[in-house]
Amino acid sequence: MFLRQPRIVLLESNVDNNPFSRIRSPPTNPLTSIFRLSAILAVVAALFSIPPAFASLGGSVASIQSDQARMQGTVRVSSTASYALHQIQTPSGLIVREYVSPAGKVFGVAWHGPFRPDLKQLLGAYFGQYQQAANASRRARHAPLIIRQPNLVVEFRGHMRDFAGRAYLPGDLPAGISAESIQ
Repeated sequence: MFLRQPRIVLLESNVDNNPFSRIRSPPTNPLTSIFRLSAILAVVAALFSIPPAFASLGGSVASIQSDQARMQGTVRVSSTASYALHQIQTPSGLIVREYVSPAGKVFGVAWHGPFRPDLKQLLGAYFGQYQQAANASRRARHAPLIIRQPNLVVEFRGHMRDFAGRAYLPGDLPAGISAESIQ
């Protein structure tokens, strides 16, 4: 029967009467080290190769399918003469509506559901501007957040299991569409 080598090997004699002073692990198998390194490199490569393609405020309509896949929801599309509405509903009950202009640009998003959506995903390039304005606002902890800037409006309210909000680009609203249409 094959016996395994002990993990700890005493290399030198016990000179200073401390039995653990000169203990060293046996050398590892080089193939094991190579396998571990290649596994780590594969994970890192996979993480950096995922493209951040999500439909977001100011983004293109072409990325809504990847947004649906990330949310693992179903999409329902309805159109008017002025815009197309892409509604994504997740299995957990979150509903996200993305308003797309005839030119193919997302000019508004709205959400409602039992939890907060990923605002970084929904606001896209405008997330930093939102974050700065939210940090600068003085409001009570549970009061609605309303940010009105010339190129971005964000309204957010909610409490446990009931969150809702909307964000839109005032300068990109199609002709004949008011901000009240984004709900």
